[in-house]
Amino acid sequence: MSKGCEKLISKVKKLDTEFKRYHALHHEIIDGKFREYGLCFGQPPILKYLSEHEDATQKEIADYLNVTQPAVAKSLKKMEESGLIVRFENKNDTRCHKLKLTKKGKEIKRFADDYFLNIDNVTYTGFTEDEIELLSSFVKRMNDNLTAFAKEGNNV
Repeated sequence: MSKGCEKLISKVKKLDTEFKRYHALHHEIIDGKFREYGLCFGQPPILKYLSEHEDATQKEIADYLNVTQPAVAKSLKKMEESGLIVRFENKNDTRCHKLKLTKKGKEIKRFADDYFLNIDNVTYTGFTEDEIELLSSFVKRMNDNLTAFAKEGNNV
């Protein structure tokens, strides 16, 4: 392996380490704050969906989040126990229930939105608009590369 190739591999490994560190720290900060409010990390996207799609079903939420229905069911059960959502019978199909936010759920959703905005402001402090656009284009390209790799039948 040439010196130039070794140097590039070393830089890529350092970059990968920084991405992992960023992701872990971001998750740790948000999860810590959310736990103070009885909220789990994966629940804000459900709150967002329900705020935009009143009377949604579990299947619709799972489809939106691109996760399995059992995964959503687990979160919904916790959210219902916490008083964030209510289930009610679907008049058109008694086999599935509709879901909607409670007053408490709407308040927690507003808190989560504000907290995410605050974290974004902190995260991108000191970045210019051009730098954010450039970073976004790099990350999108990385995601596109991995998506193409996975579609080729590679085990990701």
